[in-house]
Amino acid sequence: MLEAKISDQDAALRKTIQELSTVGAELEGAQSRADEARTRVEELRRQTGQLKRQVAEQDASFREAQARYREQARAAYKGGGLEGLSVLLGGWFGSLEGVEGTGDPDVIRILLDSRQNLAEYRDTKQSLRNTQRQISQKRRDYNAAIEEQRQMTVVLRRREQVLDEAVDRMSTNNARTEGRLHRLEAAEKARIQKRAAATGGGEVGSSYEREVARDDIVASDVDPSSKQRYMELYRQAAEQYGFGPDWYVLAAVGKVESGHGAYMGTSYAGAMGPMQFMPSTWESSGVDGNGDGVANIMDPEDAIPAAARYLNAGGAPQDWYRALYSYNHADWYVKDILTVAEAYRRLANDNSVGPYV
Repeated sequence: MLEAKISDQDAALRKTIQELSTVGAELEGAQSRADEARTRVEELRRQTGQLKRQVAEQDASFREAQARYREQARAAYKGGGLEGLSVLLGGWFGSLEGVEGTGDPDVIRILLDSRQNLAEYRDTKQSLRNTQRQISQKRRDYNAAIEEQRQMTVVLRRREQVLDEAVDRMSTNNARTEGRLHRLEAAEKARIQKRAAATGGGEVGSSYEREVARDDIVASDVDPSSKQRYMELYRQAAEQYGFGPDWYVLAAVGKVESGHGAYMGTSYAGAMGPMQFMPSTWESSGVDGNGDGVANIMDPEDAIPAAARYLNAGGAPQDWYRALYSYNHADWYVKDILTVAEAYRRLANDNSVGPYV
């Protein structure tokens, strides 16, 4: 009877782990799409601002060309009216017969000198119209991007609600978790705003990450490893980087990120490998864990020690919230990892660490 109860509990924990892993993957996708929509909105806002500045410059140039042409036309007629001017200008972009027919050398010289001004006048006017059409299109694109961002945010919030319900079933102190995560999120937003102010903003996109993966790091496929081998690597890496008893957290990262190597393809944002490192992060944080002379983002023997090292640098084991937030700047991610880690701890019946939520 007791064994059956324990078996049922273990099955429930494994189901929770799988559920949280699935929700985490869905949240990762929703978060990436929401981030992409937000980035597109910001880029369209920036482009629209640039186009508006161009319009102002082109409008000023247009008015200047217009005034210069009128002034020279008046000079050609020595203050007289502009009647007949179109006849004189008729041959400007073909023959000069109309101009030569004036019989007045001064008029001919001034009108010929004005030919470039007339061309500038027409070109600037056309450029102004083209730019105004671009602004209209950018406004339509911007409104579409705003709506996409709104929809993606709704999807993200729904998935977060599913996660929160699962966390509630596992959590021993959910209020403490929420409070800690809110403080971390506020601190990270302040840090990002400060950095954006100093650098002029901008975000690294997935295209850049793919370029780094192609040109600057090793991303070679390796033979699949068993789940048991992954667990050994989690324990070894956690021990190496100073949080051996808490290896459950590292295992939770591996579970949520790739299902212990089951899916290691490139994410929406460009992350790769069993621990889903961004290539630009791997470039500076990759580890040659197996001593073969290569830090391969796709090799669990390199990626798992690199993740342990990264978490340790982020504050583990003293502050798991901060460490995991440094790994992925999302409060749902921290909750997801810690809840999976808690399920692993309970499966192992290990009361020497935790609880994590």
